Formats: sequence, C-alpha cells, structure tokens
Amino acid sequence: MMEGSNAKRGQRSRRRRGGRPTKAEAALVEDRILAIAAELFARDGYAATSVERVASMCGAGKDTIYRRYASKRALFNAVLERSRKRIMARLDDLGAASAEQDSLAQLRELTSCLLDINLDPELIAFKRIALSEMLIADSDRVGPEADAISDLLRARVVQAQKDRHLVAADATFLTNHLINSIIVGPTTLAMFGYKPLPPADRKAYFKKTWKLFLGGADATGSSD
Repeated sequence: MMEGSNAKRGQRSRRRRGGRPTKAEAALVEDRILAIAAELFARDGYAATSVERVASMCGAGKDTIYRRYASKRALFNAVLERSRKRIMARLDDLGAASAEQDSLAQLRELTSCLLDINLDPELIAFKRIALSEMLIADSDRVGPEADAISDLLRARVVQAQKDRHLVAADATFLTNHLINSIIVGPTTLAMFGYKPLPPADRKAYFKKTWKLFLGGADATGSSD
C-alpha cells in the first residue's frame, strides 16, 4: 500500500515538473529574457541583437521567446516597457520619500532625479536605437512614458505655483522650459556619443541650472 502511494506521488511530481510552469516560474523566465535582451540591445545595438542571440544567452529556446514576443520589434518594445515600469517605480519611491518636503523642494528633487534617469547609459542606448531605427514603442513613447512623467512634473510645478514658490505663468510652458533648460542639453549630447556628466559634475551642473531656472521663475524674485 505504501509503495503504491509513493508511486502515485512520484507520478504527480513528474507531471508537475514536465507540465506548464507556474506563474512565478513564467515571470522569472520572462524577466531573465528581458534582462538579457536589454543588455544586448544597449551594448550591441538593435541590428546586432537577434532573437537567436537572446535565446542563446538566457538559455531559453527560440520558441519560448516567440510565444511571448512575435518579433524582435515586439521584444524591443517589451524591453522599453520594462524600463518604463522600473523608472515609474523609482519616481513613486522618490515621491514617497520627499512627501514631507515643501513643494519647491519636491520639484527640485524630481527634476534632479529625472536628469539622472535620462543620463543612464542603458536608457540613452535605448533612445539612440529608437531614433536611429525609427522604432518608437506605444504611441511614439521612448523609455519612460513621456506623458506620465510630464504630467507628474507639471503637477509639481502647479503645486509650487499654488504655494507661491514659482511665478503664476502657464504651467505647461513652465514645465517644458524646466525640462529644456536642465535635462534636454546633457541628454542630447549623450545620445550623440559624448560621455554623460559624471555624478560630481552633474551635481554642480544641476545646481547652476536650477538657480538659473529660478532666476526667471521664482515668484519672490530670489534665486537662492
């Protein structure tokens, strides 16, 4: 009787091992595929990264990848979506950490964080791929979801205006000016192959550009 029970348990165990993976196992496989694909796309570029290379590097069969992503384009888009989710999670954590600060300090922290994010080598590589290959994921968005980030930054600007830290100008214009005056320049240079600002220089750059931004936008007329 005992031997029969052991045999049945063994059969059930073999069926589990040979059957469909659990949701947790499938999630681990997908995360590994996207992590390897992100590394290859960022390091070697779009043209040199094939589904076959991704499969070989992550130890999965091509069929495993194609069941999830119908093409290399779909795989690249999934890599961008993974990057977007990670960035939005980072911004959520920042918002929670800076919740006790005043609205101007929150805006400053968010802008500084966005500068760091946009100068991340992996994200720069993804943007460069999207630009050169004309591969724009999900409604012409690249990397972090542009609308979500713009909305978040604009909300911080509006709150700073309500608290009379910033001038009562058009909030959208002021948000775009903030992005262009601090983030766009270094990001564009990095995309064209210049070495991104190292952290120490980046802090000095941000301090200077933030002061200049406040010089024109500070409601009190002070740039301190």
